[in-house]
Amino acid sequence: MLTTVRAAMRRPGGARRLVDALLVDLRVVGFFDGVPEQRGNVLAAQRAFSRRGWMLDDDGHLSPVGMIDLATGGREALEEQLDRLRRATDDPGQLLGSAKDLLEAVAKFVLEEVGMPVAGNPSFNHLWHLARERLGILPEQVAADTPGAKHIKAVLQSSWKIAEQVNELRCVQGAGHGRTLPTGVTAEMALLMVREACSVAEFTLTTLHRLYGR
Repeated sequence: MLTTVRAAMRRPGGARRLVDALLVDLRVVGFFDGVPEQRGNVLAAQRAFSRRGWMLDDDGHLSPVGMIDLATGGREALEEQLDRLRRATDDPGQLLGSAKDLLEAVAKFVLEEVGMPVAGNPSFNHLWHLARERLGILPEQVAADTPGAKHIKAVLQSSWKIAEQVNELRCVQGAGHGRTLPTGVTAEMALLMVREACSVAEFTLTTLHRLYGR
């Protein structure tokens, strides 16, 4: 194995194909089948990939962590990242950053799909306000005579607070890979926020599909 890794370092252009092939072999022999004896090794591999900016899921599939390329991936890239985050359990600090990136990409995707791409480098809050406005999911857009209007408004406001706080926590953490959780945020709390952020992203995408068929 060490000889193989050294060969990959000499030829970085083919390193990803090599790593993918090695992971296929490990999946074939059952390395990722949840065998208790292998769990420590799987976690060690996940931590090692995470430090390099990659996410190795519990099924042995590798994917980059970070910004989503909407130009080449579109809705499919968002769905893949959403699915990975929903299933992931390792490195909550890293996952918080990925959740923020997902939420920002969802807002940009919505605005592009409704014909309102935003130029420049708008803030996270501005992007999400515009996206929610276009989808009619701002609390103030709920008609007062709607049955349960008070509760619907509260839920919509709560969903935005989740997105807002994930973004702010991400800023507290800093920009680099291998970042740690802010003081006072447990791994369980971080994972809760990641899963809730996924729910917000999914709700936004399904609303877009219902209204625009996209």
